Amino acid sequence: METPENQPKTSFDSVKESASVVLGDLMSQLQRLEKAMEEEDMGTVYQIYWKELPVAIQQSSNANHEMDNYFTSKLDREFLRMFPFMQLRQQATPVLLDYQLGSYYRDRTVIQLDATQPALLLLPTVKKQWEKAEKGIYREEIEALQAQEDDFDAKIIAASSEIEDIDKQIKQLEHDKEELKETKGLLNRKKVDEEIDQLNEKISALKQERKKWLPYFSGEMTRESQKEELAQQKKALALEQAIALKELRIINKRFGSLETMEKQLQQFIQVFLNKEGK
Repeated sequence: METPENQPKTSFDSVKESASVVLGDLMSQLQRLEKAMEEEDMGTVYQIYWKELPVAIQQSSNANHEMDNYFTSKLDREFLRMFPFMQLRQQATPVLLDYQLGSYYRDRTVIQLDATQPALLLLPTVKKQWEKAEKGIYREEIEALQAQEDDFDAKIIAASSEIEDIDKQIKQLEHDKEELKETKGLLNRKKVDEEIDQLNEKISALKQERKKWLPYFSGEMTRESQKEELAQQKKALALEQAIALKELRIINKRFGSLETMEKQLQQFIQVFLNKEGK
C-alpha cells in the first residue's frame, strides 16, 4: 500500500483543468438562467436556480432578497392576471404572499403563495369554515347554543321546586332510617342493617341530584353570566358564518363552486411554471 508521500503528486495543470470544467459548467448554468429569466420561462428558472446552482451562489445572489423579490413579483403578477378579483393582503415574509377575496372590511387571508417552491396553500381553517357554512353546521351550532340557553332558563325556574322536593324526600328517608334503628333490638339486626344501607344509598343519590340543581338556585352560577357567555358564543359563530357565506358568494360568482375554485388554484402553479401554457 502506497503511503501519501509515495503517491504521485497532482500537477497544477490538472487542478486548473478541473477548475476550468467546474467554472465552465457554472458559467453555462448562469447563462441559461439569464436567458430563462429574460424569456420569463419560470419553470426553467426554478429548475436552474434551486436544483442546479451551488448553494453558495444561491446565497450570494440573494443576499438582499434580490431573487426573492424576483420570484414574488412574477408570482404576484401572474396570480392577479389569472384571478384579477383577488387582492394582495400582505407580504408575510420575503417569500410568502397572502391574498384575500375581494375588498371588504372583514376580508382576511384565504390563500398563501410560497415563492420558493412555488406552492399555493388554501388556508385549512378558512376552508373548514366554508365547508361548515355550505353544510349548515353553523346554523346547527347556533341553534344548539340557543337550546342550551333555553334549557338553562328552564332549570333556573325549576331549581327551587326541585330542591324543595328533594329535601322533602331526604327528610322522609332520614326519618325512616331513625325508626329502623330503634327496631334493632326487636327484629333481626342483619335485616335492619341491610334496610338502613338501602336507605343510605337512596339518600346519597338524592344528595347528588340536589348538587346538580344547586348552582341554578344558590347563585353559584348566575343567570346573567351564563347568558352572557352563551350570547358571546352565538355572536362569534354568527360573525364567522357571515364572513364565510360572503366569501362563498364571491367564490360561486367567480368560480361556480368551491370545488372548481380549488382545481383552478392548483392549475395556476402548473401554468405559472409552463412557459408554453401562457
